[in-house]
Amino acid sequence: MAEFSYTARNREGEAVADTIEAPSRAAVGQLLRSQGLLPTAIVVKSRRVLELGAILPSVWRGVSLLERLTFIKNLSVTIKAGLPVARALNVLGKQMPNPYFRGVVAEIAHHVETGKTLSESMAAFPKIFSPMVTNMVKVGEQTGDLDKNLEYLGSQISRDYNLIRRTRGALMYPAVVVIALVLIGYLMFSFVLPRLTETFKEFDTQLPALTVAIIKLVDLFSHYSLVLLLFLLALVVGFRFWRRTKSGKAVTHKFNLTVPVIGKIVKKFNLARLTIIFSGLLRSGMPIVEALKITSDTMTNLYYQQALAEAADKVKIGVDLVVALEKYPKLFTPMVTQMIQVGEETGTMEQVLAEVSNFYEAEVDDTVKNLSSIIEPLMVMIIGAVVGVLAVGLILPIYNIGQNI
Repeated sequence: MAEFSYTARNREGEAVADTIEAPSRAAVGQLLRSQGLLPTAIVVKSRRVLELGAILPSVWRGVSLLERLTFIKNLSVTIKAGLPVARALNVLGKQMPNPYFRGVVAEIAHHVETGKTLSESMAAFPKIFSPMVTNMVKVGEQTGDLDKNLEYLGSQISRDYNLIRRTRGALMYPAVVVIALVLIGYLMFSFVLPRLTETFKEFDTQLPALTVAIIKLVDLFSHYSLVLLLFLLALVVGFRFWRRTKSGKAVTHKFNLTVPVIGKIVKKFNLARLTIIFSGLLRSGMPIVEALKITSDTMTNLYYQQALAEAADKVKIGVDLVVALEKYPKLFTPMVTQMIQVGEETGTMEQVLAEVSNFYEAEVDDTVKNLSSIIEPLMVMIIGAVVGVLAVGLILPIYNIGQNI
């Protein structure tokens, strides 16, 4: 998209000048003629930020979940106030601080003005608007309740955002502690301990095996500190890339489900997200099979994605949802399957799932609040063990040397 300035004549012969955004000069001319104007000059002014964003690395042109949430909520309010969709999009786009997102919204507004639906226009940006968003908007357009669906979509995204934020916040503490320990350990073994171990080498005495092992480790760090640092960075980068591959996801996601403490959080988080999103899609009027497929795409764990995708295929051929989910007892708790069964039998699936989502949201909250009290003793034990080994390994030779003297 580019910004054009134009001059034109209206039906009365009066001159008109303004600026407009369009993909090409031809599109500008066509739009002006449709408005009863005869263009006399069309000049390109500047490229839209969106085109610049398309050639920049994705990290520079991202749209956060909070920005998307704010956009959905504001769009719901403006449409409910009576503004046409295209006009509401133009108003909101001008207020956005993120230049890339501002360009995306302007692009969507242009597509809507040319006759496309809002859901079709949003679907052109799948990295910003997930299938859950576009499909709920589509249902709202079909039923005539777009503003209500957007409002409910905003509340669902808000719950999902708060769930992610609380979980990440709880896991931030142990991550920071581990990174700090690695950095401190690297600095000690590379710059502090070498001076002490050099002193031991000057004495002609038999050193304990533990001290000899520490000295060799310290020598390795002191002589190859830069190589080890580069190796550590390469290991971290390589792990991040491998984690995104199919085999990497299978291994890491399985580990996340089975590791003590963290595994419980991962399961509760995915169950909370499942019930929040699935109930929201059903409440918007979406068919259960399509809702299951979209919910599957939103899961953060590969095994939940596969289980829900398989359940969608089985429900499509007439199998009850509870029967499809009971095949995975390690993923779906009896509470989830039993409540789903109640929902199927009574025809109140979305209400039942909403109650289950409230329960698991509270469970996640309680777990992450207690996480620090669980991890702190474990971290203290690890730090104490490392310090104890170093202390024994460095004090023993001093004691032996003192005896020899």
